[in-house]
Amino acid sequence: MRWIKRAWFWLRERRNRLWVTPAVASLGAVLLALAAAWVSRAVPDGTFPNIERDTLDNLLTVVSSSMLAVTTFSLSIMVSAFASAANSATPRATELVMGDEGTRSAIAMFLSAFIYAVVAQVALGMGYYGSGGRFVLFLGTVLVLVLLLVTLVQWVRTLSSLGRMSNTLEKIEGAASEALVSYWRSPLLGAGPAPAVAEGERRGRPVYARRVAYVRRIDMDALQAYADDNQACVHVRVRPGALVYPGAELAWVEFDVSDEELAGTADEDAPQDDAADDAIGESLRHVLDAFYFGAERSFDQDPRFGIIVLSETAQRALSPAVNDPGTAIDVMNRMTRLLIESQQAKGASPAAASSAREHDRLTVVPLDEPGLVFDGFAPIARDGGGTLEVMLRMQRLLSMVAASSRAGTVARAARDMAVRAHAVGREHLAVQADLDALDAEHRRLFA
Repeated sequence: MRWIKRAWFWLRERRNRLWVTPAVASLGAVLLALAAAWVSRAVPDGTFPNIERDTLDNLLTVVSSSMLAVTTFSLSIMVSAFASAANSATPRATELVMGDEGTRSAIAMFLSAFIYAVVAQVALGMGYYGSGGRFVLFLGTVLVLVLLLVTLVQWVRTLSSLGRMSNTLEKIEGAASEALVSYWRSPLLGAGPAPAVAEGERRGRPVYARRVAYVRRIDMDALQAYADDNQACVHVRVRPGALVYPGAELAWVEFDVSDEELAGTADEDAPQDDAADDAIGESLRHVLDAFYFGAERSFDQDPRFGIIVLSETAQRALSPAVNDPGTAIDVMNRMTRLLIESQQAKGASPAAASSAREHDRLTVVPLDEPGLVFDGFAPIARDGGGTLEVMLRMQRLLSMVAASSRAGTVARAARDMAVRAHAVGREHLAVQADLDALDAEHRRLFA
């Protein structure tokens, strides 16, 4: 069962959706092309109007030849959009561009229409269809042409924005918003707060990582099921987004029963301690299976990653080779909107969410909430410290976060970040008038 769930999560990743959707659509196209013969076998000949074989063959030839060219062209446009997003924004944004709904739908429709036409032509040449089957095939071909027309119009609209900076930033902001809203609704992933227990006083068994990788997702439902089945409490020691290494502690499991009882039906001739250790070790593998690892971070359960990716885009814009402070200001506006509006979403009250607990046998370490502010604004302050308009806008936006944030940790972090940004600006701004303007703005907003 857990392998089915792992496969499902893997297929749902944004980078895999690009080929999963066309694959499913292609299978549907084959079934549609062959279903016409099944209908003709169930309905007597003469029931439907007779469609000439040459008419269908010419129509299918047009579809197959044109769709092959359109699919090839669309794939080249898609690859160019990926490169544009990586070069203009950040390589971490490519995954979001790959998951674009318009792109996936267009590629899936073009490819499946090509496969449908080829399969139908082969079946038609083999005499697979009767007169009724040819009529049903004609109706299916007309339906495919209508869907192609609608898809082409939508594809033209998608091409007008795919790969552009504004479109890429919208996708990053959307992914970050989903993760932040989900976080404020359940800061501890539905578990309880980690207990304050000293290292030497802990009871239970640790679960360690086995390779260097990022924690992309934690299956809390699987951990809860394990804890219920084994009468245990699972204390998760990392959050999604953490970089772990062999020997890093992922969790520790505190059993309600003794080690000897957990050993159960272990070999009676073996030493009792060894039997218990073997049984527990086998049991803890299920805990390790609930952690999903990868070479890169994921947006889904990692609210800080979206902020980091936005900040990377601003850093590239502030580089001497690009020198685009307007994009950096746009990014800071988006980060401010994320930090404020995510806390005001329905059911996302930090105070209310902290008391909600879906998994009564799990605990999770808290997120470093000040990092939501520092991860986003600190790199921009470092790279844009010599640009007055960037530093002034940062002071104003941080004052908004400090005044509007419902989470005290985020509000305090915004004020601390404003002080740090003010110090960075004073160090990098060379003109006295710029220094005076920054000092006046900081005093006005934070005095």
